[in-house]
Formats: sequence, structure tokens, C-alpha cells
Amino acid sequence: MRKFLLLIGLAIVHGSGLWAQQGNLQIPIGRQVFHDNIDKEQAAAIKFDGKADDFVKVSDDENINLQATNAIIKQVDEMQVAIERDTSLDHRLKIKYLTGLGTVLKDYNYKRSRGNINPEEAPAIIAAYKNMMAADIKGRSIAPYVHNLSFEGGEKLVAVFNSNPGYSEARATLFGKFASNNLETIMPKVADYLDYPITDSIIAQVAHKYPNQVLTYATSYTPTAKAIKRNTDPVVQTIVRIGQSPQSTKILPFIDQLLDGSATVEQLEKDVDNDDHYFKQMVKTLIALNYKRAEGTQLLGIKSMNENLKAKSLRYIREVNDLHEESAPVRFRIVKDFTPEELYYLIINGQDELYTSSYTNHAGAGFYDQMMARMKPSRGDSLLMILSFDRFKKFLAMAAGFNTLDNFLKSMESSNSSYLMRKFVSSLEKTEDLEDAVDVANSFGSIRDPKLLAFLRSEVQSNYNFVKKKRDRRGEVIYSLLGSLFAGEDKKNDSTWASEMAAKLQLPPINFVTFADLQSDSGRIYQQVFFYGDKDGQDSYASFMGNFPGGDWKVSSNAFWTTITSLKGKPITIFANKPLNEPEDKTAINKLSEYLDEHDIHPSVFIHRGHSYHVNTTLDNLQSSAKIVVLGSCGGYHNLATVLEKAPEAHIISSKQVGTRWVNEPIIRNLEDNLRAGKNVDWVKMWATLAGKFAGDARNKQLFDDYVPPHKNLGAIFIKAYRQIMKDDGKKS
Repeated sequence: MRKFLLLIGLAIVHGSGLWAQQGNLQIPIGRQVFHDNIDKEQAAAIKFDGKADDFVKVSDDENINLQATNAIIKQVDEMQVAIERDTSLDHRLKIKYLTGLGTVLKDYNYKRSRGNINPEEAPAIIAAYKNMMAADIKGRSIAPYVHNLSFEGGEKLVAVFNSNPGYSEARATLFGKFASNNLETIMPKVADYLDYPITDSIIAQVAHKYPNQVLTYATSYTPTAKAIKRNTDPVVQTIVRIGQSPQSTKILPFIDQLLDGSATVEQLEKDVDNDDHYFKQMVKTLIALNYKRAEGTQLLGIKSMNENLKAKSLRYIREVNDLHEESAPVRFRIVKDFTPEELYYLIINGQDELYTSSYTNHAGAGFYDQMMARMKPSRGDSLLMILSFDRFKKFLAMAAGFNTLDNFLKSMESSNSSYLMRKFVSSLEKTEDLEDAVDVANSFGSIRDPKLLAFLRSEVQSNYNFVKKKRDRRGEVIYSLLGSLFAGEDKKNDSTWASEMAAKLQLPPINFVTFADLQSDSGRIYQQVFFYGDKDGQDSYASFMGNFPGGDWKVSSNAFWTTITSLKGKPITIFANKPLNEPEDKTAINKLSEYLDEHDIHPSVFIHRGHSYHVNTTLDNLQSSAKIVVLGSCGGYHNLATVLEKAPEAHIISSKQVGTRWVNEPIIRNLEDNLRAGKNVDWVKMWATLAGKFAGDARNKQLFDDYVPPHKNLGAIFIKAYRQIMKDDGKKS
């Protein structure tokens, strides 16, 4: 109730309590704090967009914004008044409903800041609360009022009415609706719903699609494990049997062989005991599974197989990367007996971490070099046929990025290379996500052969004509965007091309971020930097802290994070969690995030300083306020998609290979200097300045060249434009 003021001068003694008076409405001092909490959340919702204007902006559609403002401000105010004036409610019940209203608003704001709720759902949430409260007061069920809510919108709301006769039914409705559409992420929530009949069915559905999720809980000492073990579904029972083995996570990818009886747990335990043998066995099995999948067989183990294969691949890649200063025989000794197929899987699983010199080098000893040399016959198309073309678009995109695509295509007949590149850009509309389309977009930024570029442009146009004729809107959008991006290869200069492309795709600027867009409503720019507790993370943190000399910056610390504040120039505050020893590093990050939430601080700059296997923690804490995100080597499709889902306006800096502080810190210093000077962040100018700095640094120039600035990140530009078009289409329908 944002208009209610606690006027101490008007406070009067009434019975045994103090009251605050607004017009003819009196609020006991004992309940004023609950109104204050609601007011605080209303204010947070209003200034979410950085403007103090009594307007809740949740969309580009003004009508939707008016509805959200009406719900969060006017309707919430009215409910506060109604609660206070309802003579049928005693003090305890009034506190219950006021507390619940504040909790629902706080949950909405928190989830909105993390991109975990559709902000346009606000009117439905407030309407449901009003209806549920009315039903609860009359002793009626709240269950009829959850049907229009998402799980995220209704979870905390329903919990307010946990003594209502319809509470269990309402929870079951929300859970069932959410679970069916979110099988991959539902298992952590199952523990709260074990008494519901639908839960057994949900566990079985998860087992058939994401068996690794069920295995994780089947091997735990939790009530969920008991529910899994009593489940009668045959796939669930097979997972339970796998979970009894000390090698369960290694055996799970072979679940299809266990189900068809071609293998036993005991046999597999022997096969997976040696890591090198296990890697080779996975490649062999994956090739066989891909044959079956191509024939239409439904398989359960491929996802787990690919996950385990990636984990093992990274072990080899990191060892080879770490030996980059050694001779080729020493550096590549670990893969000296690998087949071309095994080297292929190393390559496609190393997108986030593979050094250029680990992929190919002048000694001809890189993974790609050895793969090509060991092929019999020495033809790339023959290798891809053996592999059933498994993730070949990823491989070709990486080959383009590492400048080996022309070499690979020349290993086969020209007719076959044309067919392969035709397949590279075809059927992009049929995929579940945009990963293949993003790979194609990124590859165009690396291809320099004019004939190949002309061929691919022609194929993109042909595919566009095909999907347009079929009236496949998704396909039309994908191929029209690719056509627009590819038409820019003859651009005059980066700034001109970026400006023209942003205008053509109806996007905000892609080559700069204005200083004003980075400021909070107080005028200060907030940043959050993520460090992790392994040795690299601790070394990176120590090096990072050397960038803030005492005359320019003030540094203060507590047990979990460091706060760095500018003393000269524009006001900037940087929060960096301390890289405490694992797993306490995650605790430090959580403590810092809690502090930022409690103090309503929403950083506009987020910087990830850690290996790719830490990036999920960073992304979990990313806020929708992000305008600049530095990902380092973690710029693959899924991470780009996650960033832009949470923060659609983010400009993303990434690297084609492992990030390094020798490049990260000059980028960060340049950024901080720009911001303290109150300048816009112009990526074209910044990259030109940095390129000049690294021109004389032979050691780090190649590493810098692998960094991708926002205005050249075609994958991110593609995702932004695709989502904007589909969003606009949704408004028209």
C-alpha cells in the first residue's frame, strides 16, 4: 500500500496497540511492517527497468504493461485495504494474508530478475491470489484458481494457503502440468510431491527420456530414492540395477544393451574399468547406436553416452593443451593410438576448450592433422559415413573456425563436397533448437573462399524458397536471417555493417552499448565477477585484483566477496566473490547473490572467470539486467541461448578456445577505463585498440584473435533476431 504513511504524529492509542492512520483507515503498528514489505516489492517491480516512474514495464506492448501496473500497484493496494477493513479477519489472519501477498511479490521479483518467470504473468498471479484469498476466507477450495498459472507463478502462491482444503489438489495440478513439460529438470522438485499418485508416472517418463536424472537420485540416500526403487517400470528397474554398481555412471550409457539383453552389468563393469578402454568402447558403441537411430530405433543411452564421451574427451584435450610448450611427440603422446573416429569425437567435444595448436599446427600433429593422416581411405566423406554424419554440422563449423574447412572438403570428390555443404545448410527448420543454425551462422564469419561463400548463399536462398512454399514460418525466419547475415560479408567496415545489420534485423545497436544503459537508477554501474576455487581460479583472482590501484579504486572485503569502488571518474562498483576452496566457492557466490538481492542491486556487467565446467553456476546467477556478459571460452550455443533467454539485450564476449587472463584483463581494463570516463562502450573502437596492443605480443596475439567481440558474434546476433521476430509474430497472432 504505497500511499499509506506511518505518521507518528497522528498515531493514537487504540485498545492495547498503536495505529497508523490514513484517511479513515487505521493500521496497527504491529501490522505496518507487513505493509512496508509489500510496498518495498511494489517499488522494486516499478524500478526494474531502471526508471522511477510508477510504471511496471514487463513487455514492449503498452497494453500488457498497463495490465501489469494495474495488477501490481492498484490491485495489490486494494487488497491491502480490503484485508485491513475485513472485520471477519482477526489479527492473525490479516498477518497471514499480508505476509502471503508480500511473499508472492518478492518471489515474482526474484524470479523475474533471474529470467525464471514470464514477467507478463503478473496480472494472472495477482488475480489468482485475490481469488484464492477470497475462497480461503470462506473455507472453499483454492484448486479452481491454479489452472491459468505456470508452475513458477503458482508455486509460492499456493504455499500461502497450505491449510486450505484444496491445497493438495492445487499443488498436484501445478506439479503435473509443469512436470510433463519439463522432464529434464523436474527431478529436484519430485521430493516435495512423493505422496502424489502422479509422481510414479512422472519418474517413469523421466527414466525413458533422461535416465541419468533418475540414476542420480536412485543412488542417493533420500526419500526420492525409495520412490524410484519401488517404481515398477522396467526402465526404472534397469536404472536401479545399474545404480547398485560402483561404476554406475560409466555403465548408464549402455542401458540400451542392457535392455535388449546383449550386455550385462557384470560384463560392462570389466569393460569400463580402464579409462582409455572406456573411451574407445564408448566411441565404438556410439557409432553402432547412431546406425540404429538412423534406422528409426528409439534409444535411451545416447544422451548419457555423449555426456560421458565429452567428459572423457575434455580430459585428453586438457592434457594436450597443458603441454602446449612441449614437443609434438610428448604433447600428443596420449592420443598416439587413436583412430580417426576417436579423434573426430575429441574434436567435436572440444569446442569450448580446444587450443588452435591442439587442433592443428605446423608440425602436422594436431587432432585434425592426425585424423586426416590416419583415414583409410583418406577421404572426409568416408569418415562421416562411418559416423552416420553424427554432429557433422558442428564439425564443419569448427573446421571453418580453425581454417581447415577447405582442406577437409578437398579430401573428397567435388560433387561430394558440394553435397556435404548442401546438407550443412539444409533442414535447419527441423531441429528442436537453434544449435545447427547458429553453427552455420558462426561458420560464415570464418569462411573466406568466395566460391564457397557464393555457393552457400545460393543454398540458403534455395532453402528459404523451399520452406516459404511449405509455409513453414520457423524455416522462413531461420533462412531469411541467415541470408541477411551472409549478405554482409562484403561490408565496408565493421561499424557500418553492424549499424546496417541492426537496422535491418530491427535490433538495438550491436556494435556499442551506451553508458546510460549500463547505469542503475542511482547512476552507478554495478558489475559482478565470478571466480572459482581451483588453482587456476585462485591465480586468476590474484591477478585480477592487481588491476585496481589504491589511488583510483577503494577495495574492501568480507569472508565471501570483495567490493571494488571507483574513486575517480564515474561511480562504478565491482563485486567479486572470493575463490574459496571448492565447494566453498559456490557458497561465496550464493552469499554474494543473496546480498545483491537483499539490497536490490542488479549488475549490468557480468564476467565469468573460470573453466567451462563452472559456467552453469555463473549462468544460474545471471540477472536479466545484464547488458555486457564476458563468457570467455564458454560461448557455445547452449550458453549463448541461456544468456539471451535471461538477458535478451546482453552483448556477449566469447572466445573460440580457452580464455586466458593475459587477454581477459586487458579487455576488462579497457572496459573499466571507458566506463570511468563516462563513455559508451564501442566494440569496434575497443577491439581496434586491443588489436594494436596485441600486435607486438607474439605470445598472446593468436589468443586474442580467437576472442569474438559482440559485433562479430554472428551466433548471438542470429539468436537475438530470431527471438525478436518470433516474439513479434506472436503479438500479431
